Amino acid sequence: MGYRKNKDGVQKYYYNYTSSKSTIIQKDWFKENGYKLDQYPDAFYEHVENELKPPLRAYWAMLIDGDGTVVDTYTEIKLTTREPVQYLVDLYGSSLSFIQHSGKNEWSDLYVTRLYGKRFFHFVKLICPYASEKKQHLIKIINKKEPNYHPPKILMDFKKDPGQISIHMGMVAGLFDSEGSAGIKPSIAKYKTKNKGIRICNTLTQWVHFTNTNLRLLRKIKKILESWPFTFKPKIYSHQEKTLTKNGKLQKRKYQLQIPTHQHLLFMALFNPILMIEKKKQQVDRFKNLKMVNERFFTSGKWNKKRKAS
Repeated sequence: MGYRKNKDGVQKYYYNYTSSKSTIIQKDWFKENGYKLDQYPDAFYEHVENELKPPLRAYWAMLIDGDGTVVDTYTEIKLTTREPVQYLVDLYGSSLSFIQHSGKNEWSDLYVTRLYGKRFFHFVKLICPYASEKKQHLIKIINKKEPNYHPPKILMDFKKDPGQISIHMGMVAGLFDSEGSAGIKPSIAKYKTKNKGIRICNTLTQWVHFTNTNLRLLRKIKKILESWPFTFKPKIYSHQEKTLTKNGKLQKRKYQLQIPTHQHLLFMALFNPILMIEKKKQQVDRFKNLKMVNERFFTSGKWNKKRKAS
């Protein structure tokens, strides 16, 4: 099972050993302060509900949909960036672990937290109405204790109820923090001309997109961004990796929701206040600087010779 044919038809051992080390960097607050399991004061749950307003509940519902794990007894959040995980740890007083990977596989280090017991049930009930792909599973978990529970419907008629706009913005931000990417990098572009053949030039490539194997989840985000009062025109593309999994099967098809280039700054500036990952929030300044450079030195996509750097 550890061998697979390479492109030359030769059996090659593909498995690369990877070890991991987990370190607790913040202990469970309730356990450290002598509270017994699931015996927490009522004021604690009231504080959580006051802090987690509907937009933040929608944020966490979509983050769990995109990059979280929910089973019958706990929920687990694993992210390569600390900020969202740290927020949930501070809010619910849970422990925070840091997992370091070593070996030939280039796996990223992870920040991990889990919610168990009453804290898990309380969190699940708060985010359930705003969830998408994991919604039915969350309902089943809640119905074990509350058989008559049915989550309220979250409508998307922004003209009738403008208050829903902030909730759906929270959904977009939650999925973007878990499955989104934004940035600018230098690259080399090649293009053909009629008289001078192939020309090569240095350029800057910018991107803002969501990536997920679940098409329905991206379609929901696309529908939100295309609805009034938003003016975004995102498109969804698909990509199939040719490499196989360890079991010899094709990898899942990946889907990418791309924001048009001319709307990158608008998107990042609009959702910046809701995002939690600092690295993504900082991209706003980079897009602003790029826009300023383009407006100063370029006109209609061509170099403006009249403009000179001051």
